[in-house]
Amino acid sequence: MQRAPRVVFTGGPSGGKTSMIEVLLRHFGNKVVAVPEAASILYNGGFPRKPGAVNMRHIQRAIYYVVRELEDLMTDIEPEKVSLCDRGTLDGMAYWPRPQAGFLESVGTTLEKELARYDIVIHLKPPVKEDVYRLSTTRIESHAKALELDEKTQKVWEKHPRRFVVSDEPDFLVKARKVISILENEIK
Repeated sequence: MQRAPRVVFTGGPSGGKTSMIEVLLRHFGNKVVAVPEAASILYNGGFPRKPGAVNMRHIQRAIYYVVRELEDLMTDIEPEKVSLCDRGTLDGMAYWPRPQAGFLESVGTTLEKELARYDIVIHLKPPVKEDVYRLSTTRIESHAKALELDEKTQKVWEKHPRRFVVSDEPDFLVKARKVISILENEIK
């Protein structure tokens, strides 16, 4: 059986990825399944989050492997459902302390292989206004850093043939309607 499409939600911190997936689960119901964010699972489970290049390389490799396993697990147990992935395997490139190729080499893959894992890429831009940006237990980046990471993440995914960039909106429901429209047109 061929698997259903895999959609990755990417973008800088506070772009609304997790919230958007919650909206889509309600909208599409049994047609979709959520693949949770690996970084939150690791950090909430006690994986050390310390500054520095050495630590960041370990963190991003761990996230990469957890992302792959979560995605493959959901595809194996629910192959008929569209997978809504909260971040993807390539997001670690935006956080990697060395050139992007260093990330790909460290996990033994290529850009082409990772892009091919996803049928659709939806990049959700974080809030433009600093007063809307919120920190959390796992989101520790400043607003300026979030915007920088957003640009890096956008560049990482730019070669995907079915990539959609959804801008920030003052009203999250407007942003959600845009994403619903994209998916209704792209997933038949």
